Amino acid sequence: MAASLVGHDAFASLRSSFLALRQNPLRHGGPNSRHHALRPLLAFALIAAGPSADDQATSVVRALLQQDIAVATTGYRLATANVDLCVEHMVDSGMLIETLGQYGAAFRPAARQVLGLRDGPTVALVVTGSPAARAGLRPGDVLVDADGTPFAAAPPDSADGRFAGVETAMTALDAALADGKARLTIDRNGQRLKADLIGVTACKARFQLVPGDYADAVANGTWVQLSTRMAGFATTPDELAAILAHELAHNALGHRKAKAKVQRLHELQADRLMPYLMARAGFDPGAAVVLWRRFQARRLGGLFLSATHPPWSDRVRAVELERARIAGLISRGSAVVPQDDLMSR
Repeated sequence: MAASLVGHDAFASLRSSFLALRQNPLRHGGPNSRHHALRPLLAFALIAAGPSADDQATSVVRALLQQDIAVATTGYRLATANVDLCVEHMVDSGMLIETLGQYGAAFRPAARQVLGLRDGPTVALVVTGSPAARAGLRPGDVLVDADGTPFAAAPPDSADGRFAGVETAMTALDAALADGKARLTIDRNGQRLKADLIGVTACKARFQLVPGDYADAVANGTWVQLSTRMAGFATTPDELAAILAHELAHNALGHRKAKAKVQRLHELQADRLMPYLMARAGFDPGAAVVLWRRFQARRLGGLFLSATHPPWSDRVRAVELERARIAGLISRGSAVVPQDDLMSR
């Protein structure tokens, strides 16, 4: 079971297309379980009146790219600024890899046009100032091999899209970067080039935006995912950081499947650690208080008390207490370090 921001069990998916997402139920089967279809809210753009389906698909992909950039950039900042607070680590490159086959058939022309995606693992975006940016990698670059080992061929196309090829490429890149660096061969507009990628140590987390009309965010020790609807609740970069930092806090503290009573404690721990992760990455922890109160006002998570999540009022109070402590640390010129019970073991 993955840790969830609002306490529902229905949302747990890896993006593989827009019209139908091949489910990756973190709560039930781990990263290789993709058996059910999810129709995200964004897909309805294709049946709306107005511009052609192709034009609307292009607009959807462009809008998703902007959210992807925000999530990747925010996640990178959080993960690289809080290494000492995390149980597990990885070597981060600061780029998002996708494949054309990841998208549903109706969206592949738009993904090719907007993102430059090809059948092989392709750089979809590069975080500014990241190792990938320093290595000169660009969106549209196709990864050919890492340290001489070719990336696996893309799996056969599916009408609904497949995520397996992307996950295989991510795993291969992680393995190549395990010693901190990798020499990549890339294909850029038909030209083979070399790129020396020197990664940075980060908290273990693959940040991913999932197109969907269900408002939730989850973490399972490796992934930090949020739906496009949940991302839409964030009106500022700091509020987006609050959502991602809460889920990263679960990973940082080593939270895994637990009984309801223990999970309620885990949620409060994640809420308390969240403002430290934010402050250390240059975000305003006060945004978490504003956003959590908004969730409370909208009764996000349902009308009734959750067996696994504390009331929003308790969660707001927990964040406010830690925010006040952080302000005191900063005013005294002290390091922003959480209390002992929030330190990873």
